[in-house]
Amino acid sequence: MSRFIPSVSAVAILASVISASATEPVTVSYTMALAGLPIGSATMVLTPNGNTTSVAVAGKAGGPFELGRMNASAVVSEGQVTAKSESGSGKDASSATLVSKGAPGSSNFSFTGQSSRGPGKVAMILTGGRATTLDVVIPDNPKAVRMPLSDSHKTGVVDPLSVLSLLVKPGGTMRPEGLCGRSHAIFTGQSRFNLQGAVATEANIKGLPEGWSAVSCRVTYTPIAGHRIDKNVNAAQARTANLVFAKSPDGVKSVLWSLSVPGSFGSFSLAANTVK
Repeated sequence: MSRFIPSVSAVAILASVISASATEPVTVSYTMALAGLPIGSATMVLTPNGNTTSVAVAGKAGGPFELGRMNASAVVSEGQVTAKSESGSGKDASSATLVSKGAPGSSNFSFTGQSSRGPGKVAMILTGGRATTLDVVIPDNPKAVRMPLSDSHKTGVVDPLSVLSLLVKPGGTMRPEGLCGRSHAIFTGQSRFNLQGAVATEANIKGLPEGWSAVSCRVTYTPIAGHRIDKNVNAAQARTANLVFAKSPDGVKSVLWSLSVPGSFGSFSLAANTVK
């Protein structure tokens, strides 16, 4: 599975957590931290244009971790979602292009990418929630041990980009219920995982712009199959992210205010500084 899935996840998460009116772009700046230590910054710009919404994300992380740069973009329109990402440089550079056409559960999904291990591709057709056509060529670490995929993991699923059509409405508005309080069974062509969101609740958050309100929810990622496993641990390791969304007094703008995700080296956090 190599380094391609983080690109999918990064695009899916970052492109789905901000919304705006149908005419005005919104820019949000963030600081990033790992295990409580500042590691960089990120900027997200969402631009509504008629019946489409374009999202551009740029991030830079350095300090003692030297995590490098990442750029991602997505365009959400009726019946189609397109996403691209680039990260790293030199021998560690990776890139990906993903396209989903159709409705969740009945879509034509494609992925092409390049990493240090070489090129990769996925071509998948989902019909009624089942992968009826699947062509996957992804280079992998020969030492990797992964949870096997079976036919049952390819049924009752949606592709990763289809989820964006449930979260971001073409034209710029967001449907928070697409993430909070819902469950998604996602199949990437390489792996199968669940996203389970708790119902959003009002949150008392300091530092919000005057008059803004906030809600929070938890989203749990549970790997089911296709993921890399430790040779001594075969059970899937679930992780829960804590998200806070902020909404302007007039209800026109809604943005991701903060995000916290536990990891092997401590929690990764993203926190908003400014909203324009």
